[in-house]
Amino acid sequence: MQNVTLLSLASLLTLPALAQTPITLTQATFPASAATVERYQDAALPTGAAPTPTGANQTWDYRTLVAEGAPYTIAREPAPATGGIADAQWMQPRQAVFGNLAYNYTVYGALAPNGWLALGRTMERQEASITAITGGPNDKVVVDAQTLRYGPEGVANLPLPLTASDVSRRSFRVATEGTLTVQALLLNNAPIRLVQRYTYVDSVAGWGRLQIPVAGRPAGSDALPVLQIRSRSIRQDSVYLFGQPAPAILLSSFGMQQGGKTPFYFDQFWRNNSAQPVLDLYYTSREYGTPVAADYSTESNVVTARRASVLAVGSQAWPNPFRQGQALRLTLPGAKPGLPLQLTVQDALGRTVLRQSLPLLNGAASLPAEATAALRPGLYTLTARQGTEQTTMRLVRQ
Repeated sequence: MQNVTLLSLASLLTLPALAQTPITLTQATFPASAATVERYQDAALPTGAAPTPTGANQTWDYRTLVAEGAPYTIAREPAPATGGIADAQWMQPRQAVFGNLAYNYTVYGALAPNGWLALGRTMERQEASITAITGGPNDKVVVDAQTLRYGPEGVANLPLPLTASDVSRRSFRVATEGTLTVQALLLNNAPIRLVQRYTYVDSVAGWGRLQIPVAGRPAGSDALPVLQIRSRSIRQDSVYLFGQPAPAILLSSFGMQQGGKTPFYFDQFWRNNSAQPVLDLYYTSREYGTPVAADYSTESNVVTARRASVLAVGSQAWPNPFRQGQALRLTLPGAKPGLPLQLTVQDALGRTVLRQSLPLLNGAASLPAEATAALRPGLYTLTARQGTEQTTMRLVRQ
């Protein structure tokens, strides 16, 4: 069961009247899709690393992080039309761990106005010998083929919209069915249930600008506007045999205890127009203190210092989100009079679904309702070009 609340804690951050203001993460500025590939680099913190500052209008400089190992990627695949989780947009392989037992599953996700969602998981039938643990030659654990949904609306990996002072609390439970054979305990395909309960607490602990290393660039990244999201997650593991808590002798052989909790503590720094954090910092306790490990983004667009297109200055599209039958009005204060505007609209998979040339009048243009009528509900990218200048905006069709 999922329980989600968003609270505004005025005492969490003091927001002075400064030139810089905190960003807000929304569905329109969070480009997650089935085509998303997250790109990371593991890193070691330099000797003498200090506790991570929190609060308003911070300047975080992590350009001295030392890369460890090769960069890696986390890819997504389009969710199947059938056989998965309804309403899912993408899927990813994962593994669940119970002491010294583990099974594989596929998690299904989607992007919605209320967040980046995990909707549920599917599992194929899996059989694992436990002879090395129990001594019985035919002893085994079997996980049945099954489909599990995380409540009617799923659970938010990252709640949206999100800005300074927001706090999110949510929890959900996963019960995986299977069978257990242990000759010494006279168990032969006995029904077993592996239960994991997850609890997440995320708070926007700070905001400001962040710099990270960039390969081949000694100066590192530009100072990127970010939100610092401080997270605590707890996984609680339980095992049931014949519908009752499994005996301690069985749990101990699996390296577990009933209701055992595994906590995780970390900071993530998120920016607009990216579907992965710029930086992750990991801690060993709820006091946070000095981080013990890190990874950072290696996306190609993490370096943003370049001349801004004059077409992008002050540009906006409204209404956004928009509904079927609504025209879109584009405001482009930097546009040159007398030159037409070339529009391209792409869907969440990067496919071009609309091209159109529009006239400009006093720095504004209108995309008529009949042009947007074929756009289905979802997330789109609109690119407006005029000569060598261009601007890109995220659109949400409700």
